[in-house]
Amino acid sequence: MLTPTLAHTTPKLGYLSPDVEYEQLVERLLGYAAFTPMANAAGAPAISLPFGHSDEGLPIAIQLWSAHGDERTLLELAYRIEEANPWRAIQG
Repeated sequence: MLTPTLAHTTPKLGYLSPDVEYEQLVERLLGYAAFTPMANAAGAPAISLPFGHSDEGLPIAIQLWSAHGDERTLLELAYRIEEANPWRAIQG
């Protein structure tokens, strides 16, 4: 299965701050990390990989899931994606 890793690009600093009211913080966190908890709850093997950049230049990632016990497929796919190099080099 292929899903986004996160529901939106990196939020501004303070978006998930401990100073935010608890209810709002939980709502923000659940809205931001909407996809990864499903794999965790299902106990499914999953891997998140960088896969490009937003219009603002922020990294975007994908999450791949596999059947129970099929971690090998995830690692093989990750290797092939790394070889394809779909992301920009980091500018120093």
